[in-house]
Amino acid sequence: MSELLAAFGSDSEASVLARTALLSGAEFFVGPRPLPASMLQGILRGRVGHMRRRGREVVGAERCLADLGGMGERGLHVGWVDDRKETGYVFRIYLVPHPLHVIACIGVDNSTGDGHVSSPAPQK
Repeated sequence: MSELLAAFGSDSEASVLARTALLSGAEFFVGPRPLPASMLQGILRGRVGHMRRRGREVVGAERCLADLGGMGERGLHVGWVDDRKETGYVFRIYLVPHPLHVIACIGVDNSTGDGHVSSPAPQK
């Protein structure tokens, strides 16, 4: 976890909240394979619209989408920080694998427990 904490370089609101959640003991997961940033941006754009239509509070969407847009076709890992127990938020983080660096982050209020809308990492 210390490597992931050190990977946060952004001062965006969502990144600060996700890092704080990690420091407080939130669970996290990082996906096993990188995906093109352009694909991740397109997926996220659709999910943000869906979450907002369902009345979810979304933190950092515009900056996250812009940061992903600046990465072109570079492969990024997707991770989740699950802080539903404490703050009700699930944070999605996008990481450059080498050297490990968080380049974008978004937080979604999931306090009503609708896991289908903003599902965190796959269950073990």
